[in-house]
Amino acid sequence: MKELKVLPALILVLVARLALAQGYGGELTFQGMEHYQLHSAASRAMGGVTVAAQDVASMFNNPAMLAGIAGVGVSVAGAAFAHRQEQEQNYAPVRYYANLSLLLEGLTSGIPDPNPELPGFTPADTVQRPYDNIGPNWSRSSNGQYPLHLLAAVPFRVSEVQFTAGLGAVQYADLDHFYQHNNVLSPSILSQRPLPTMRPSDDNPLVVDWYQTVRSRRGSIWGYGFALAAQVQKLHSSFGVSGLLLRGESDDEEQYVGRGRLTFFANAFRADSVGWRLRKSGTSRFNGQELAVSWLLSGTHASLGLTVRPPAEIKREMSADVESVGLNEVNNASLVTGPPAGGKDRLKLPWRGTAGLAITPKEWLTLGFEYELRPYKSARFVDSIGKESSPWLSSSPFRVGVELRASPWLALRAGMRNEAEVFEPEGNQLPGEPVTYSVYSCGASVTFRGVRMDLAVENALMKYQDIWSSAISKNSERRWIALGQLAYEIPWRP
Repeated sequence: MKELKVLPALILVLVARLALAQGYGGELTFQGMEHYQLHSAASRAMGGVTVAAQDVASMFNNPAMLAGIAGVGVSVAGAAFAHRQEQEQNYAPVRYYANLSLLLEGLTSGIPDPNPELPGFTPADTVQRPYDNIGPNWSRSSNGQYPLHLLAAVPFRVSEVQFTAGLGAVQYADLDHFYQHNNVLSPSILSQRPLPTMRPSDDNPLVVDWYQTVRSRRGSIWGYGFALAAQVQKLHSSFGVSGLLLRGESDDEEQYVGRGRLTFFANAFRADSVGWRLRKSGTSRFNGQELAVSWLLSGTHASLGLTVRPPAEIKREMSADVESVGLNEVNNASLVTGPPAGGKDRLKLPWRGTAGLAITPKEWLTLGFEYELRPYKSARFVDSIGKESSPWLSSSPFRVGVELRASPWLALRAGMRNEAEVFEPEGNQLPGEPVTYSVYSCGASVTFRGVRMDLAVENALMKYQDIWSSAISKNSERRWIALGQLAYEIPWRP
């Protein structure tokens, strides 16, 4: 590990960097919006491949697939999840400040106080200790369930063209989000980017705030819309368009807890007690629109699909209560309630697209491949005062899946997709590359007298490391999701 160099107070630069890395956290804005939902359990079981699922539930992910349903159909689906998040912090000894790594890791309790009566004792020999029992590491588990969609579709004919119309409600995005860091340092003296910092002197010491930050969000954005697909036999093609009116709400909370104030001199540092806590809790309301246009070219043994999403804008209106707790001069806690916080901001999403290929070498076997383009680096976030930034990173997930029709009433599915977050790790070796991970899935479908039950299970493990000059935070999140979908079709084509 490199030796600690003291950071200049480039607060504005630090805030800009936090937009692209979790690092020390940052305020809640549009976190969770990147978790766009796939609504078909059959598609999710095949790794998220939509071009291979002739399903009512695909009408807002790939509306051209709606043209392939056999008749009047309705579908309802829900999901259950279990998540576990962990963060483990490790610190290396820092030159000139021997106790710093032990203090941040909560290990100084094992060090006895030096004897001030011994020759050569100076105040620099004092062991700095934490004033709380927070510690560096944390873990969190959560579970629950939520509805996924309620949809209906009906075919009709105009002249020689077969149409299918659909409408319904879907969960557009899962906004659940949580992040915590127990050793935030401001200025960030352990960082190397954007600039290393100079070592302080006894005449010009550096004061660093040391605190804990926690942010969380629970909620979702729902889409209410209409889809239309047309099948043109002469062209062996289907065309589809869908539109969603987006409405959502989330419960938000941000908390900052002061742990101490560190003063760095040339060869030692001092930790002083502080007694403050800032908590902001409130609600965010989201609204916007989403449009999708798709095309499907069908052959005897293969199908090729393309879905395009034009630019969209999603607005957020936030209101929150602010409370702070401090210590007055006689060391008594005092609660101060500030004026409610509020504001409006918006996220401008760029063009996005998905290309897919489904191959059926045998009538009982289907292979699906799909590539999605998410140029989120072009997304624009406009805050409440009109300042524009680009807080997200681009990615291009790939999906692959297989369906085996064991009998007319039973189908087995499995798949895998790689996913990407919209942020990069702190100290990323390849700046601009987001955190990525894989999602593995499997499922089955049972059909009886027009009723079809689709089941799917997904498992994902996201792991990444935030790296500072002499510290590392190991982050992991395990996700289990079980999906169930019940659909009913009445075979009928006008």
